[in-house]
Amino acid sequence: MAVRASMAEVISRLRAMIGDPAGASQVWDDQTIQDYLDRWQGIARYAPLRPEPTYAPGGVVEYLDYYADRGDWEADEKLYSSTYAELAPAASDRLTGRWTFAASQVPPVYIVGKSYDLYGASADLLEAWAAREALSFDFEADGQTFRRSQKREALLTLAREYRRQQRPLRVGMVRSDAVGN
Repeated sequence: MAVRASMAEVISRLRAMIGDPAGASQVWDDQTIQDYLDRWQGIARYAPLRPEPTYAPGGVVEYLDYYADRGDWEADEKLYSSTYAELAPAASDRLTGRWTFAASQVPPVYIVGKSYDLYGASADLLEAWAAREALSFDFEADGQTFRRSQKREALLTLAREYRRQQRPLRVGMVRSDAVGN
């Protein structure tokens, strides 16, 4: 499966988070990063966006700006009016989840698209990278000490930091003492 063109912004942000810039010395290719991101994908199907009013002279209220509850959206999202007509925003800030229209749009405005938990995906990639580095070893030569193992610990430390920031996961649970047999 090819890397989706709509993932370029998200992949670039994730690369910056894990310190793996694209190029000849990159650790992960874009396809691998996309695969890890897809595991942390959140899908929105006609989810309502939060309108923020803009007050024009004379007390006129316009609705130009709409916000999602989360950021990091793939660039293939679609916005719809209350009649389910597709809307074209004048500006899109997918990082923060904000869309701005040139003309007022009466609420509600809905979104269909995919957002990603970059912290969860980054932690997964950093842990995989640390596993690769586990094969590195420290050595001494000509009175000098070379410590390659510290890279693994640094990767795991950053992964732990990102784990604390990832979106909470939802888990279904059943109480065995409350279920009738």
